[in-house]
Order: sequence, then C-alpha cells, then structure tokens
Amino acid sequence: MITICKYLVGILIFFSNLQKSSAPIKDVKGEIMKKELIAKNGTWRYETLGEGPKGVVFIHGASSSSRVWKYQKDSAILGHKSIYVDLLGYGSSDKPDKGYSMENWVVGIHAIAQQEDLKEIVLVAHSNGVIVAKEYYRNHPKYVSKMLLLDGMLKQLLAPEMLDWFRSSLERSDYADYMKNNIENMPVQGLKEEDVEILKKDGLSTPKAVTLAEFNVLSDPNTWEPLDIRCPVTIVHANNPMWDAEYMEWLTQSIPRLTLKEWNDAGHFLQLQYPVRLNRLIESMLN
Repeated sequence: MITICKYLVGILIFFSNLQKSSAPIKDVKGEIMKKELIAKNGTWRYETLGEGPKGVVFIHGASSSSRVWKYQKDSAILGHKSIYVDLLGYGSSDKPDKGYSMENWVVGIHAIAQQEDLKEIVLVAHSNGVIVAKEYYRNHPKYVSKMLLLDGMLKQLLAPEMLDWFRSSLERSDYADYMKNNIENMPVQGLKEEDVEILKKDGLSTPKAVTLAEFNVLSDPNTWEPLDIRCPVTIVHANNPMWDAEYMEWLTQSIPRLTLKEWNDAGHFLQLQYPVRLNRLIESMLN
C-alpha cells in the first residue's frame, strides 16, 4: 500500500528465476462466470474461472476490488477453480451502511468457498488483503493448502503517528474531497493508464464506513496476535522501506515453510505492473 488507504493505508504502510513446470498448468482459455453470495449484511459478488475441487481465492486490498487481478483472469488453471472476490463494501459487492469487520470478511470468503464446493484452497492476497488471508488461515488452517502474499504486512509496522494521521483523515469535514485529491494523485509505478484508472475508480467508490473498518482492523491489537502458519507461504515484497532487514528476519523465523522474494523493480501494484512474472509464480506454486 503506498497510497491513501491502500491509499489511506498505503501511504501509511507502503509510502528470479522461476523453475519451469514439466507440463503446462493453464488451459488456453476459460470462461469467466459471474456469481453471488447472499449474506446477512448484503450480497457478495465474485467471479470464477475453471473447474476442480481445489480453489485459488484471490483477495484484493483496501479501497480496491477484484479488478486488480485482471491479468490473472486470462486463462483457467488446470485442476483448480479460480475465485476473484469483491469483499463486501468493495467493487461490485453491496455497500451497506454497516457490517464491516474482519470477522465478516472471513466468514464471507469461507461461505463462498463452501458454496463452490471446494475441498481446499490456495490464498493469493495483495496489500491489506494479506491481513484478511492471515485471519482466514487463523480460522481455517486445515482448509488452506498454500498462500501467496503480495506486498502486505503480517505484523504491526505502523508507527502511532501514522495511525493518528489515518484517524484524523477520517474525521475531516472535507473527507470526500480530501480522499478524491489523494486518490487522483496516488503514486503508481510502471502502470498502464487504463490500470491506473481502475485503481482510481475503485478508490473513489469505497465508502467511508469501509475505510473506517480498515482503520479499526489495523489499530486492533488482536489483528496482530502471533499466528503459527504451517502451510507453505510465498511472500513477494516490492521496493518499500517498510520491508527492512529486521522485518525480513522476523518473517523467516515466524514461518517455517517460507519462500521470500523481493521484487525491487516493482511498485505496490505488482500484479498489474508485472503480470507475466506473477502468473509464472502462481503456476510454479500450484505445480
């Protein structure tokens, strides 16, 4: 997140040779299916691609949507059903006035996985979606076979003054104009203009209540309770001063089956900037 909340959280947080598969992983083409989950607090909307008892669930970050995975929707993955979720409050999913919490987001993702009759899932998460993936694993560790976590944090790295700035932004009387200005001027790196427009549209359509919920998640000590992650985890970090040597060492000590990659030539939205590289990494993980 080097932007306000990916964007507001982003400005706070984020201001190779890959082994070739012995056989192709992806079909030449698949058909995207648009689906819904009717939940207590509103309707979730998501897309699926491909078939299989195993799922690959893509989780976007704050002030974002499943549209950030546009280049991961090119073809179906053999033996897997890919699921691109718009979390409640984001993208095409409903945006009720209340009901946003980490617990509800985790419950919704699990309900979608069950609705799709998946036996196990791989989580691919970006930015604040990494925190959602972590909490999903905390609740359903036996259901998650692997995780790929992109440029997000697994421990609290935000200084108190950053959280204070975040809170003050939410309390501004000109919040809407302030957010619009920040989103229009958010830092991007190496992205096509059409992809930048996706980020802007998603950011401007995110309700204040959702942004507040994101702040509550980040400032809640329970979010950062230690977690024993036993499944294989691949973490990709872009060029960001937040990812210092101390944090990297903490990751290697905390996750026994960790593969850590640093893409120092990438910005925060690496799935849009380097889609081919990321797609090859996903294929390598699933093979």
